Amino acid sequence: MSDERGEDQVASAGVLAAAGASVRFGAPKMLADVGGEPLLRRAARAFTDAGVDEVVVVLGQRAEEIGAALRGLPVTLVVNEAWEAGMFSSVKAGLAALRSRPGRVAISPADIPGLDGEIVRRVVDAAEHENDTTLVVPACGERRGHPLVVPGRLVARLLAWPDGAKLSDLLTAPGLTLRELPGFGPEVLRDVDTPADLPGARP
Repeated sequence: MSDERGEDQVASAGVLAAAGASVRFGAPKMLADVGGEPLLRRAARAFTDAGVDEVVVVLGQRAEEIGAALRGLPVTLVVNEAWEAGMFSSVKAGLAALRSRPGRVAISPADIPGLDGEIVRRVVDAAEHENDTTLVVPACGERRGHPLVVPGRLVARLLAWPDGAKLSDLLTAPGLTLRELPGFGPEVLRDVDTPADLPGARP
């Protein structure tokens, strides 16, 4: 398979998966208000505020409507026509859309309202000091959160995986090691499935 990405070398890239149907939420959850801005914009801004060099946001259902929430942000939008195949198909669509050759790629679902620039920067910066076989993930206690940062050399390997794979399969893949970065709070864990999961709606 030919690699059509550009020759530009950058330190980091980010892929945000935002292509789900929001069935349990009952409306497009990516447009839900979190602190005065749409959930999707908040997640994308966490990556841009962190100084990630190239950010790709993967959309699916109602892409035009949802993508409008990102107007003005320095991100690339891509539509995953196979979004119903699952989140990993969106990860692949985002990786395939990268125009640069990043040293590291931070990957996350976009429905993590607690992500901010400081969190993303901490994880990406930690990964920059690791070798090309080490994955880095933030940890809250004994639980792993988001984003997962992978070496850029793994992009081609991930693109060859089937759409039905899981990103978590990387954590036990042969030849790779995992570094859990401690000291994070539950904000790296909590996603949004229903309106009750939004910040401020929790008991």
